[in-house]
Order: sequence, then C-alpha cells, then structure tokens
Amino acid sequence: MSDAVALHVDEDGFFCLVAPDTYRGFVDEDWELEQLLTHFAGQMNAESLFIAYPGPYDTNETVVVADGHGDAPVLRQAVGVVNVGPGGLWLTDYTQLTMAAQFDDEAPTASYAIRLPIAEGRHRVDLRQLDGVPRYVLTITPLADDGREPVSAVPWFS
Repeated sequence: MSDAVALHVDEDGFFCLVAPDTYRGFVDEDWELEQLLTHFAGQMNAESLFIAYPGPYDTNETVVVADGHGDAPVLRQAVGVVNVGPGGLWLTDYTQLTMAAQFDDEAPTASYAIRLPIAEGRHRVDLRQLDGVPRYVLTITPLADDGREPVSAVPWFS
C-alpha cells in the first residue's frame, strides 16, 4: 500500500478494519460493553478484525497509510494480523460493529465503509501514534508467520 490512501478515526474514537469473510459479529441482542470488548479481542485473535481505540480526542483524525513510519518518535503502537479473503479488508466503524453485535443479520460494514487495496492472504497491521504530523500512520504488510501472542483486550482502550 502507498501513502495515497487516507483514512480516519471514527466518531467514537475507534479505528476498525474488518475482513468480512470470516468476521463473526453477533454477540447478543442486549450486549454490554465488556462483552463487546471481549468479542472484539476474540475476533482479533481469529484474524478477522483489527481494532484500536485512539480515543475521543482523536475523533476524525487522519490515519495515513504508508509503507513506513518515518522518523517521528512513536508514542504508542498497536499490532495485529488480519487474514484477508475474497471479500477484502474494509475500514468500518464502531457503530456498524455494534449493529452487527446486536443483530445477527447485520454485516460489519455499511455502504460508507472503505475497501482497502489489499490482496488476499495474511497481513500484519501496524497502527502507530506519532509525536508529529501525521499523528497516526498505518502500515499493512504481507505476512507468513509472525509468532505473535494472542490479544486479551482492545489496544489502547482503558
């Protein structure tokens, strides 16, 4: 991917990428936040979701897609793996993921979702918050086997 694609943190302060071929969204008609966050961590471990929580102060902040991160100091970093199928990899939002969590027939993407130009296969997703401009840089690189540990929580959500 090149730096020609610019994405944004959603209005709830989340950054969400989903592989809809394998994402299982339904949680419960009356889910609670803790259930949802646990579900998100499980879907990250299943390599169908990458989600991080930059927070409410970074709502609509640009996330630049680039081949590298440059020289700016890294304030924090979230890393995951997504297994992209024929359905692609999509920037979605927290609101749509909550709809999919509540209704078993709801997709994790909506008409406004953005399909990223990512080939099928396993990819490392690396989101960094930098001390500079741009504030957020995303790299997505093909991956064979990264040996990473499973996640237990949504990165940066506290």
